[in-house]
Amino acid sequence: MAAQEYNEESDVLTEVEIQILQGLERLGGSYQQRNLWKYIGIDSKTGLPILARLEKRGLIVRERVGGNKRGMYIIRLTDKAYKILSKIHEETVETFVLNIDALPDELRLLLTSPCTFCPYSDKCGVGFIAPHACELLARWVRQVDI
Repeated sequence: MAAQEYNEESDVLTEVEIQILQGLERLGGSYQQRNLWKYIGIDSKTGLPILARLEKRGLIVRERVGGNKRGMYIIRLTDKAYKILSKIHEETVETFVLNIDALPDELRLLLTSPCTFCPYSDKCGVGFIAPHACELLARWVRQVDI
């Protein structure tokens, strides 16, 4: 797994670690651990050690909820994770500047789709990542007045 170029306080995040953090951010900052794998597109065997590293670095917290024997875990982003994600967003925005106002209405509408900048677009349609199962796309469609 190739390391992404982000580096702060000796924290080098891999591409999949960034995907998990960005996925959690898109899901409102917290999500059930068992459903997170479907959203990210990895299996739990691969994901659990990654979550352990992110937790050790202080980027996420895992909270056990529920009273049954197995329980359930909710994964939440920390303030440190939000700061890192903010820097990643700033770097991304700086590299992509476009005068949207000069474009035709149809193209502007298309560019507001969450699919346009989705980091999982290369996996879309494979496994659990698909347009018909994307909560972000569903929210966007409900907001758009066509």
